[in-house]
Amino acid sequence: MWQSYIYGMHWEHDGRRYYDEIPAESQEAAVEYFLDHKRDDVTFIRAVYIGPNEGGVREPKSSPYSPAPFHPLMARRKPGLDEDAR
Repeated sequence: MWQSYIYGMHWEHDGRRYYDEIPAESQEAAVEYFLDHKRDDVTFIRAVYIGPNEGGVREPKSSPYSPAPFHPLMARRKPGLDEDAR
């Protein structure tokens, strides 16, 4: 039987620390997935076991202060102030 667990991923961007949860079969798989899919300016800190994945759909954590490491932070950037504004 296939079993999935939830792991809390602690990471850092621009000197601020963030937290996201990732479902995976093992802690090693969660860390590997995070490292393979993170942006270059994100630093991985640690992975913490949360518990078994109960199945069903998990709602994403809705915090304006926790952007996902897999997206380019477009919602919070101000094009006039960013170094990469076009």
